[in-house]
Amino acid sequence: MDIYQQLQKIGENGATAEEIGDSMEIDRSTASRYLNDLVKANRIIKIPGKPVKYTITQTEDDHSSEGNVIGSGESLQPLLETGMAALLYPSRPLPILLTGETGTGKSYLAEKLSNMAIENTKGNNDVPFIAFNCADYAQNPELLVGQIFGIKEGAFTGATENKTGLVEQADGGILFLDEIHRLPPSGQEMLFYMMDKGVYHRLGEATRERRAEVALIGATTEESENYLLSTLLRRFSVKLDVPPLRERTTDERKALIDHFLTDEAAKMKAELSIEDTCRQAFLAYDCPGNIGQLKSDIQIACAHAYLRYLNKQDDKVLVKLEDFPGDNPVKTSNIQQTKSTRKIESGSPAKSTSHLFPNIYERLDSKNKASRNRDNDDLQKVVLDYIRDLTEEYQQPSFSRNSWQHLIDDDLFQVLENTLDNLNAILPHEIHKSQLYVIGLHLQNYRNHLRENVQKDPIPVMIHPNATYRQAALQLASQLQTELGMALPHEEIELIAHFLTPEQHKTSDLTVEQELAVILVTHGKSTASSMAEVTNYLLGNNVISAVDMPLNISTEETYSRVKETINSMPDIRGALLLVDIGSLITMGDAIQHELNVPVKTLSSVNLPMVLEAGRQSLISDQTLDDMYHEAKKALLRFTEKEQQENSLQKKRLIATVCFTGEGAAQLLESWLENQLSTVDHDVLIRAVRIDPVTKDTSVLTDLKDYYDVIAIIGTVPVTIEGIPYIPAWELLQNEGIARMQKLLEITRKSAVPQIDDHVSGDDIYELIIRGLQEIVTYFNPKILADLLREQMPPIRNYYGWDSNRELGMWMHIGSLIDRILDTKLKEQTDQFLSSIPLDNLTVLSEAEREIWNPLFKQLDRTFHIELTDDIKRELVKLSR
Repeated sequence: MDIYQQLQKIGENGATAEEIGDSMEIDRSTASRYLNDLVKANRIIKIPGKPVKYTITQTEDDHSSEGNVIGSGESLQPLLETGMAALLYPSRPLPILLTGETGTGKSYLAEKLSNMAIENTKGNNDVPFIAFNCADYAQNPELLVGQIFGIKEGAFTGATENKTGLVEQADGGILFLDEIHRLPPSGQEMLFYMMDKGVYHRLGEATRERRAEVALIGATTEESENYLLSTLLRRFSVKLDVPPLRERTTDERKALIDHFLTDEAAKMKAELSIEDTCRQAFLAYDCPGNIGQLKSDIQIACAHAYLRYLNKQDDKVLVKLEDFPGDNPVKTSNIQQTKSTRKIESGSPAKSTSHLFPNIYERLDSKNKASRNRDNDDLQKVVLDYIRDLTEEYQQPSFSRNSWQHLIDDDLFQVLENTLDNLNAILPHEIHKSQLYVIGLHLQNYRNHLRENVQKDPIPVMIHPNATYRQAALQLASQLQTELGMALPHEEIELIAHFLTPEQHKTSDLTVEQELAVILVTHGKSTASSMAEVTNYLLGNNVISAVDMPLNISTEETYSRVKETINSMPDIRGALLLVDIGSLITMGDAIQHELNVPVKTLSSVNLPMVLEAGRQSLISDQTLDDMYHEAKKALLRFTEKEQQENSLQKKRLIATVCFTGEGAAQLLESWLENQLSTVDHDVLIRAVRIDPVTKDTSVLTDLKDYYDVIAIIGTVPVTIEGIPYIPAWELLQNEGIARMQKLLEITRKSAVPQIDDHVSGDDIYELIIRGLQEIVTYFNPKILADLLREQMPPIRNYYGWDSNRELGMWMHIGSLIDRILDTKLKEQTDQFLSSIPLDNLTVLSEAEREIWNPLFKQLDRTFHIELTDDIKRELVKLSR
């Protein structure tokens, strides 16, 4: 009589005492006594339930992580196999990216995969596994990067000592980064470089390279393409999508439920049972929070049962149906139907179910209460969103005729069916019943709105641009009037015309050939696209091009997207950029310089500005300047009062300028940011390109409209009344920082000091070393300074530079070399070269070749690089 062997034959599903008794031909009580003895000996475990089942514990071999992944049925097994293959890949583990909804068990899977890999590694006692959730430091990106890579003493305010990072702690082992999409772009680039080369730097450590061999596992709940840099995303060789609970098998959910119940029983140190009806509820209910919610719900149910047990209401801990925390389990027996009909129950009167689907009158009422100003454009956007939401959610093939009849009054439903043929005779395309029933949902909303007899503002009138759809809407309104006595007001008829328009035609019925482009560029995942969609729809033409700038992509990538958009319009006479804030404001000037297309930029964009710009672009023979001024007037009309209120609270701004807006200006920008104290947290720093010949300051003038520009610092002298220009050399002298701090202090009181801008040629050598030490990473500034001191005199004399111009060129060349070395090290040379403007018009004279070639050759030899013809032409062009 070996009960243990009998349980081994039965397997992991276990058996009750009665089933063991029958199979062993003994009575139930004897089987129960032996089973409980095995439980006390920790050879078998109880599975809570009613009746209680028993199963064997894992054998010693099965205690490995691989044999103990809870719920690892057919859904998870392929992921486990692929993950193990990646981590045990010869010579170097392959990086893994886990994706999936919240609560699907990504962290658990990462830990199990790591343990499995470590168990299969020789000398596994010394292999570290480090787990870290990037969301814990998401509000402080600098500190987040520091936690991962380490921090050098003095890297930022408060960094009083060197700190070891997680990469160093995980060296030789596995690093798991949960919520990896929270890493800022700079941190993602550092991570990519470490994955690619095995090399990293601590935060604030520019010169010392550190090495680490780390197997990386990342996890994210977000769409990885939208939140991770493409370079980093490509570096993850293995991408595993962890399925949500609704896609897992019933057996897997059973295993999870049994595991969580066993855990709770162990905490209570009491016998725990669960009624079959309650177990079925846990097996069947829709659990949007996945495994995390399932565990939490089971804990809540067990807590209720344990409380009854403590209060002597039950003689044992029994989880009942009343403890189930989800929706009524009667509804959960048909999860898929409930999901597809959004909890619409058959037999319910339509008038009581209308609250289940979007209601335009409630949305407009909420909008009006939230805003004192009734902005018609905003209200029209609410209406358009309502049309989209109602159509996308309910125009589904899975909706049966019976489902629709539960939502729409019978008489209204009958009129809709009767009018189908009449509408198809008018419209240029066939309308399907599901589209007509969606209109029925809105008409049901309208009818219920009238029944409420509450005075509310009407919906805004939105004239449809196509007369055919308006005629069809009038036909439907006429039948409703004739058969039901339902008289629709003008604005409702126009709204129906919009409902009749298929999605694919809403913004493509009319498209004009534009001579002036309007490009909307804003921060956010879909902000620009949404605003452009509304504007194009209202204007009836695709006149606004949108470029979205999710927070995880770089300014350089956005710049490329805008440039591609303009390049796709070969016949335009100019482009108007409508942007929101930040670095986007200075983008237009650089694009104009590179593409030789007139570009104007307007910032602080809003919907009225976009609408006006779109209207102006439709006017034949319109000029770019006139379109710019009319769009700006639209902005001022709607925001004049707000601007007046905020004019005294403008943020301070320091503009860094150089010949390209990329090299020295960006390096100065980074350096200055590190010098600002906490009391100057309001100061923004922006890099701006200033043409050394024309000295065009229009970008700076625009910035002055929106910011309190307190200083212009750089390598190109600029004169703007009321704003001091500080040459780079002035800032890099020993007393330069003190003067800058004084300037910041004084501008807190809105005063503008004057700063001397002269430097002698003899000082350039020392200043360039001191300055480049602060802003370059990949070479010794003294080597370049020695080289330039030897090679620059003939070039300086040829062009007749003053000392400021010469210092500007030295710094530009220094920052250029640093960028070339950076891209070479990161194997991104092609991307860098594509950013150099193609300029076939600049031709070097024989005299220029003679004075420049020695410098070019010396730079190539010294830094092991190759200056392309485009780079050489650009340097010569900037020097003239």
